[in-house]
Amino acid sequence: MSIYYRPIIQIDKSKPKNSFHLGNQSQWFNRVEVLKRGEKPYNIAANLVPLTILKNITKVRSNCLFQNFKTPKVVGVLNRTPDSFSDGGKHIELSKALKFVSEILADGVDLIDIGGESTRPAAKAVEESVELERVIPFVKKILAIHPECKISIDTRKSIVMERTTELGVKFINDVSALSFDTQSAQVISNKKAIICLMHGGLNPQTMQENPNYADVLLDVYDYLEQSIQQAVNNGIDRGSIVIDPGIGFGKTIEHNISLIRNASLFHCLGVPILFGVSRKSFIGTIGNISNPIKRFPGSMAVALELVRQGVQMIRAHDVAETKQALALYQAII
Repeated sequence: MSIYYRPIIQIDKSKPKNSFHLGNQSQWFNRVEVLKRGEKPYNIAANLVPLTILKNITKVRSNCLFQNFKTPKVVGVLNRTPDSFSDGGKHIELSKALKFVSEILADGVDLIDIGGESTRPAAKAVEESVELERVIPFVKKILAIHPECKISIDTRKSIVMERTTELGVKFINDVSALSFDTQSAQVISNKKAIICLMHGGLNPQTMQENPNYADVLLDVYDYLEQSIQQAVNNGIDRGSIVIDPGIGFGKTIEHNISLIRNASLFHCLGVPILFGVSRKSFIGTIGNISNPIKRFPGSMAVALELVRQGVQMIRAHDVAETKQALALYQAII
């Protein structure tokens, strides 16, 4: 039977001698929750955790874009699609999209995640030629104007991955965790790009049709662990992997809350963690806000809890507001 270890994260300045840090982050832990399927969880001292797991939790994360994650990184959302759930149609016009890039760079965004195909629930797939036309000219323009800009491409298609990495893009965000296109892993390996492996996004059209899990937290963990191993088996360096539990992708409100409440479990995978919660429907339902644009307060409440648990990357629509909130939070802790 698999045993899982969830570090119980603390941020208080008063730390006991037997505590461990999350890499070079300020968060620490000295107790760990032990989880087994079908059994009641229990706590143990952190120094009783198997050494390989403890090393994964405590090692400093880094990759070719970010030397460390001492402070959380904000990933700005920019969809060049007509049908994305929150900003669909807003950035189709090239001049408006470029203006938005300039604005969020000035706001201090760490990485801009550009999508040419919506993967919201019930979204229809688009032809790769359409996705390329939405993304390639735009990336060229951005890098011509802002050569220092760090760009992520949100895509499931190997041709889009290949064409954008040839332009200098270093980060690919694949909601299918490289399972949609059999050529994707080879592209990432050849180009030595960073890959974000997400759970739940293989089929957006059907993913919200009665999602069911034996244990959502452990099932998602197992999926991501297997996805990491498959990526490594395909020649992708483990240091180039980021994981995303996929909030809102094939999950109910209860599933989302469980993953957020127990986000620290994913530190055991030993790679940076990204969460995308910004403006999502569960925030609207719980917060009673139907308009996605008005969901920033709820989005930030969730993001701050994730950062408290040591999550290294937060995907956000409201970059300036998120950077401000995180600056204050980091000053306090």
